[in-house]
This record gives sequence, structure tokens and C-alpha cells, in this order.
Amino acid sequence: MAPYKSLAVNASDAELGGAYPEKTRSAGQRGMLRRMGAERWRAMAMPVLGSLLVLVLLWQWTHPADATVRRDSFGPPSVLRVVREAGVVPNASTLLTSEAPARSYFDALRPDLRYLTLDSWSGWSGQVLTAFSLLYLAHLTQRVAIIPSFRDNDHYGDSMITLDLLLDMDKFRQERGALFVNWDDVKPLDRVHAITKRDEIGCYMGNNPFEGGRSFDEHNLEQTIWRVPRANGWFGNAVESFVLWDFDAEKRINDTRVFGQKEKRKVPANMLDSQLLCYSNLWDLSHAGAMATGWSWSNSFKGHQELDGEQEMMLAPEARGTHPEWWAIGQYIDFKEEVWEIAKSCVRRTLDLAYIPQHLITVHLRRGDFKTWCSSGENCTPAIDGYVELVDPLLAESPSDTRVLVTTDEQDDGDFLGSIDSLGWYRIDHRALNTTAVLEEKYGDAWRWADAAVDQAILSLGMHFVGTSGSQVSLLSELRVAAWNGGKTRLVERPQ
Repeated sequence: MAPYKSLAVNASDAELGGAYPEKTRSAGQRGMLRRMGAERWRAMAMPVLGSLLVLVLLWQWTHPADATVRRDSFGPPSVLRVVREAGVVPNASTLLTSEAPARSYFDALRPDLRYLTLDSWSGWSGQVLTAFSLLYLAHLTQRVAIIPSFRDNDHYGDSMITLDLLLDMDKFRQERGALFVNWDDVKPLDRVHAITKRDEIGCYMGNNPFEGGRSFDEHNLEQTIWRVPRANGWFGNAVESFVLWDFDAEKRINDTRVFGQKEKRKVPANMLDSQLLCYSNLWDLSHAGAMATGWSWSNSFKGHQELDGEQEMMLAPEARGTHPEWWAIGQYIDFKEEVWEIAKSCVRRTLDLAYIPQHLITVHLRRGDFKTWCSSGENCTPAIDGYVELVDPLLAESPSDTRVLVTTDEQDDGDFLGSIDSLGWYRIDHRALNTTAVLEEKYGDAWRWADAAVDQAILSLGMHFVGTSGSQVSLLSELRVAAWNGGKTRLVERPQ
């Protein structure tokens, strides 16, 4: 029987060594076919091998064997990173004992840590600025800040909130490594004094005349104010004086004992050691360099240091000794995302746009309280012409598509509101936008606090800002526009 011979499927197979039936080849033919097959393989393989080589080189470049060998970024990061061995920034769970929130604050505070606190006293803006001062002084004196609950019956009804309801304090904690807790974390809110012990807390007089706090009693705290002198003259209210007063514990405690004996008062336990230091108020906390020139918060963002010559303008704003709580703390604290969403929605609907434009000049027209506090009842607030005078030069140097966006607490003066609209400025009309219903659904009885935060978020969007002198809303807004957006800020003076 003849041996089996495989059949080539096609000519290519034959060239690669397959045999046609009934045919034989010479040795020369077979060698030629082998050379042709090898050349074909080389032609096919070279592009593939080249591609594989490129991929290997790219992988080695982007994935070095030792990631510490190559560095891709240089200089300080845009947000300073907090490096800790544990990788977790301390919070209430680690800054307080396992008993917190406790019936008595003595059981909630860790014996190996130092704390700093004060009571709340004002509306949203005043309490925010005071909380910033508290956090700043706590940072300087290496203490854990205990932020008070916010309460203000005059503006926000009987509701109470914590700062982190509207400001993103968790983000601030993670990015800056700040050490703080809320009083709610230390001792629960107990407005009828039914579930907690009555604790005494002695507080030194702060840097301003405000004594009456609004939240300590809601945590069943019995506050007493102590006017123990820190230093002679105005220096006693400077940041530097508070720092020295803190670290010179022996002098502070001895002076407190002597003061108590003189006044025939019992010194509260927290004032006899350094675990919990309390002040009546720290609003408008400034450095000695600013106070020596007679500066105060009412000078606002201008006249930071009343120096001769050009040195004032040469100093960066954060180096002028004013608003240290803002430059060290406040500028790094953002609004919560929920506040931003409501604020941006109000802006988009007011401007009839699907986006937030880059070119905005925001304006804050403060009216309400200024009219109430004005004894004459006339000429109590700036006229609209005063705002136009400051807005127009900013408009002239801005892109042609720049819009003017206004917030105001005026709701009832139709002539005044009409004068704003006639200028072609865009006015946030919360009644027309039905903002109150949105806030009530989201925040319940705390909606008025959120309303204040939403307006401030809106004002912070300006590439420039014009506000009202003497308003803390305007102060915070111009600080945000200057620090966050690099914008110019102006304030309209109130009638004398």
C-alpha cells in the first residue's frame, strides 16, 4: 500500500513546506522555499516585536520598579497635606474620653489634653468670625478648640445649630489638621437641665466688652466672668497677650486666686489648672501691631496698618496683623455642598443661565438692622447712588459681559428695590425664587441660619465685591472675594 502523503491546502502552505500530491522537489527547491518562509515570518514579526518593545518602555517609564526614585511634582502643594503616623486626623472620638458626650464635661475631657472654649453671642456672621478666632488662638496655644453651639433668638428663632451644619468643618479638619470638637460632642444639649449635671465654668474676660453668652446654659453650664488683668493698657487684648497668659500658667493661676480673694469669690475648678481655659468672647481678635495703630474691625479691609509712606501697601494683607483669624483659619473653611447647591441654583435662575458665569461683581446692600437701630428713623442707610459710585469703576475695568449681582435684606421698600432693578443689576429675590420652602424642607427650624449662609455663598462668587460698611456680612464677603478670587473690594460708608 502506498504511504500516506498530506495535501497542502493552498499555495502558501506548499511554500511553507507542504507538498502537492504526486510531486517531488529537488534539494534546491526545498531550500528556496525555506528561505522564503523565513523571510515572510520576519516581515510579519518585526512590527509586532517593535510594538511590544515600545509598550515595555512606556510601562517602565510610568511604573518604575521603585516609586520613590522619580518625583513628578515640586514645591508646596495647593492644599497643604497633613502627615500623621496613623493617617487619621484626630476628631471627637479621639480628642475626648469614651464617656463623651457626658453628663459632666469633667468626664468628657481627656486629662492629657488642653482645651479652649467660649460661649456664642451674636448672629451668624459674628459667631462665625468668633469661632475662627477661637480656632486661631487654640492653634497658637496648642489647645483643642471646643466650638460653642450657635443660638440667636433675635434673628433665627429658638433653633440652635453647630458650625458644621453649614460649613465644611470635616474637610477643614482633614486638610489643615485642626484640633476641635463641638460642645455637643462634650456634653449633650440639655435645655431643661434634666439629663446632665450643672457644671461651673469660669471664663476670663476676652478682648471686647461682650459678656452675655447664649448657649452655655443650654448645655447646663453655669458661666461666671472673671476680669483678671492680663497686661496693662491695650496690649492686654492683643493676640500676643493671650498667648503669654496661656503659657505662663503659674502666674495666671496665682493672679486668679488673688483676684478671687480680693473679690470674695470662689474660683471655679477649671481656672485652677490648665486643662480647660475659657474666655467670654474673642471676636475682633487682632495682633499688637494692628492695635497699636488704633485699628479695629470697623476699619474693615482698608487701613490695615496706618503707617507713613508705602509700607502698608507693600505688606501682604495677611501680614498686616488684622483679621488673623481669617488668614490663618477662615480662608480655608468652605461652605457645605448642600449650601452651594442652593446658592448656585438661586444664581442660575436669577441670571436665567444654565451655568455660573465667571464675570460677576457681587453687591451686598445691608438695610434691616441698620434701620431698626437708627434712632432718627431717617438717613439710616446708604443711598443706592453710593453703591453705583463704587460699582461703576469696577465695571469699567471688567470684561464687557460682567453682570452685577445683588443681595439685600430689604424686602418691603418697593421704591428702593425698584431703584436696584432700574440699574440693570440682577437682584436675588428669594420670595420669587421660593427659597424659604427649599430651606425649610432641607433644614427644618434651622432654615434661617441656612438662609444667611446661602446669601454669603452667593456673594463669594464675585470677581469683585461692593458691600456696606459696618456689616459683618460684608466683612466676611470681602474677605472671601479677596482671598478666594483675588478680587477688589469696596465698602459704602453709612451716613453719620
